[in-house]
This record gives sequence, C-alpha cells and structure tokens, in this order.
Amino acid sequence: MSTTTISSNKSIIVTNNLSWYEKLIKKAEFSYFGLIAMTITIGSILGGISAMYIFQNDAPIWQLGIAMSISMANNVAAIGQAPARWVVNLFALCVVLNLLMIVINL
Repeated sequence: MSTTTISSNKSIIVTNNLSWYEKLIKKAEFSYFGLIAMTITIGSILGGISAMYIFQNDAPIWQLGIAMSISMANNVAAIGQAPARWVVNLFALCVVLNLLMIVINL
C-alpha cells in the first residue's frame, strides 16, 4: 500500500508500507522468467520425490493424485505465464503439499 500526501506547498511525499509478501511479489515480477525456471525445476523435483515415497510406501492412490495434481498445476501456471502472484502462490502450495506427502510416507 502506498500513501501519497500532497501538502499545501506542493511537495509530494510517498511512503511505501508494503508487506513482506507484496515485496516478494514485486521482486518476482522483476525476475519473472527466472521465477518460471525455478518453479518448474524445483516443483517437478519435489513432485517426483514425493511420488517415489508414495510408491515405496504403498500409500493410497489419492495421495499420489494430490501430489501430482498440485505439481502439474504449478507447471501449468509457470509455462502458461500466469501472473507472478499465481505462480508464487501455486509454487508455495506445491512445496508445502509435496513436503507433507514426503514426511507422511517416510
């Protein structure tokens, strides 16, 4: 959120009260294609590792479905050049869910 104040002597004061999340999104928008490469690579690696542990543990198939669905959603958003906010949010969800599946199936 930016606040702009115009005083009577025509000076303009701009203050940036951005949260850490908004700052992260601004940085991601600056290096968008690097973000795409990183999310595709890391998301796919984590999805593959979680699939390996799910298969090793003979876990229910719904766990594999969740892990692969979120990994594919992450890749679709990145390859389809969705807005940076979507890519960052789906990547964070992908990391959290795949790590959860890995920990469950250790």
